[in-house]
Amino acid sequence: MAGLASPGIGSGLDINGLVSKLMESESRPLVSLTTKEAGIQAKISAFGSIKSALSGLQTATQALTRAQTFTGTSATVTDSSVFTATGGKTATPGEYTISVSQLAQNHAIRSDSAYTTSDTFNAGTLTLAVNGKTTEVSIRSGENDTLAGIARSINEARAGVSAAVINTGSTQRLVLTSATTGTDGAIRLSVNETGSGATHSLTDFAYGGSDSPTMVQTQAANDAIFTINNIEITRSSNTVTDAIDGVTLGLSKLGETKLTVARDISGTTSAINAFVKAYNDVVTTLNRVSAYDAATKKASTLTGDSTVRSLGFQLSSLSSSVVGDMSGSTARLSDIGISRQLDGTLQVDDAKLKTALKDPDRDVAALFAGTEAGREGIAVRFVNALDGILGENGTLTSRTNGLSSSIKDIGRQRDSINLRLAATEANYRKQFQALDSMVSSMASTSNYLAQQLQGLANLNNN
Repeated sequence: MAGLASPGIGSGLDINGLVSKLMESESRPLVSLTTKEAGIQAKISAFGSIKSALSGLQTATQALTRAQTFTGTSATVTDSSVFTATGGKTATPGEYTISVSQLAQNHAIRSDSAYTTSDTFNAGTLTLAVNGKTTEVSIRSGENDTLAGIARSINEARAGVSAAVINTGSTQRLVLTSATTGTDGAIRLSVNETGSGATHSLTDFAYGGSDSPTMVQTQAANDAIFTINNIEITRSSNTVTDAIDGVTLGLSKLGETKLTVARDISGTTSAINAFVKAYNDVVTTLNRVSAYDAATKKASTLTGDSTVRSLGFQLSSLSSSVVGDMSGSTARLSDIGISRQLDGTLQVDDAKLKTALKDPDRDVAALFAGTEAGREGIAVRFVNALDGILGENGTLTSRTNGLSSSIKDIGRQRDSINLRLAATEANYRKQFQALDSMVSSMASTSNYLAQQLQGLANLNNN
């Protein structure tokens, strides 16, 4: 600061103390701004907790706008060792007796002659036909003309079969297994031999077609054969997706057992309970940030806030709204066991909800997810309202943006006040420094005059 290095040393005045006291008074507007800023920040934080709760409600509600939330089914098999079953959303409840008499198998063939690992085969071409696909595999002398080389080349050609060399202990055999089950996966292998001089002929691997089969079948290319309620069905795979609408069967053993397809309400129940919990979280948050304690006469951060009151009213109206005709048996949340409590939260009657979900005459899906104009489901209404509240130009966003703008305005006011205070303090110090100099000068003059008068008095006495 400009001025004396040790203000007040000449006059004895506590200039620093005096300036500090004066500036403390001048700085009161800053204290007021800080208090105001803290209050606004508290409101921003409170609205942040409301936004978080509303976002959770938005997510929970969106699940109830999807039709698949209400179309779950369960598939129960009496003896799951015979087959397994899973139900999809299009499955129709019912009971089925299913008898499996034959499982689908992968066709498998093997070479019939005795070979060693060092045996070779004449050059030529192997043509594999499997499941409508034809693949040619070239066999070249000195490159891939052994059992191992032929197996490797077939696998690399991706011909729809897997090839392996099996050591029986006394001989080596080439084994081919179709990648496709059922008759569609039957293997045909024709040979065009172009070379000679090897240990064996390439025609040893012919199977089916116009060539005389020299390989042996070890497993037939069987289709799956089963009956559903005495109706015989044949499929090329043990995984059957099109026999019963919406049900996938996994055949695994010969035998007979029962399948029961029923509505699965567990997913719907979970989604509804998640919605109720999220709704209650919002109500609890709104009550907490706006409560007033009459006993202590203490208000909360957002007590009396118009935005909070508006949000509470919207939620209450949405949760008590009616879908469709007032006489409908499933027109309100209360019709399926969701009732309002005194504190504004919702409560689920599990038994009543379960009964409603299991009743085919109660259209719970439409109650939540209906999209017909004028009869929109409650979840659809919630999503639309929450999009408006939480959106870029929504109620909550506009309010928090306004509060953030107030914080910025306080920052500008603080900067302006600090500039004025700096100038005021500099002026105070300048005035006190002038006073300090004047008092110091007057004190020096007083001391001088006193010395002179004392000298005159001494002369007179002499």
